[in-house]
Amino acid sequence: MSFRTSVFSVLSAASLGATFAASAADPQPVATWRFDRTLAADQAGVPALGVIDPLGLSGFVQDTVFGETRWVWRFDGNSTPSQQAGLLVNSSGLLNGDDAYSIDIVFKFEPNTSSWENIFGVSNRQSDNALYIDPDSRLEVWPSGDGPTRFTVGEYHRVTLTNRGNNTVTAYMDGIFQFDLSTTSLNFSAYASANPQRLIHFFADNLVGGGQGEFADGAVASIRLYDVELSSDQVGGLPPLPAVPEPASALMMLAGGAVVARAARRRRV
Repeated sequence: MSFRTSVFSVLSAASLGATFAASAADPQPVATWRFDRTLAADQAGVPALGVIDPLGLSGFVQDTVFGETRWVWRFDGNSTPSQQAGLLVNSSGLLNGDDAYSIDIVFKFEPNTSSWENIFGVSNRQSDNALYIDPDSRLEVWPSGDGPTRFTVGEYHRVTLTNRGNNTVTAYMDGIFQFDLSTTSLNFSAYASANPQRLIHFFADNLVGGGQGEFADGAVASIRLYDVELSSDQVGGLPPLPAVPEPASALMMLAGGAVVARAARRRRV
């Protein structure tokens, strides 16, 4: 076996091992929705997103997201609570039952007349407590305060919310820390009777109580759901958009091919 072949084999094995090691070390979402003309998740067995579309105007469109042309889901409704549009998912089979989780979402809001815009909530639309863009164009978990960075309407932003599980949430915009708050507003446990399926509603505001009608049309390019609180380093290290998933079979073929190639070279020595 030549020196070149030996070095190639070592490098190939090392690269493959590094790939698997990095995959194991990185935080892995329990659900990833990329909206590539489907509302299905990348992961097997994960439910597809449900659609809230009372006016029948929502659907897939192509848009430019962070300089890349891709498919997105455009949600189109109006501020009347029963006519708002959005998405939802039953998280009861995805999250382990406590309040520790993280949501990473890439979306934009279109110009609108509402002073508040709902991003997501976990009350089954039974409470005004949720994550919003507030009248000053900043992230805010109602009713607990907001962050320093302004959200630009008409442009895509990546918003990440982590819930520590002890009545504490941390928010980031485009990977940059915004605030750390003590609040129960995004605890599933706070709405156990109203939301036994642990539904997460995106973009559609509450249907009862005060503060209804806080909605804007927009588009979403990705949603990633984690069953842990991500650290600030992990949030900062996430790619802006989820990568196209590597099929497990392709990785196995790569690993198998490397083994076969090494065995064949050994037989020729």
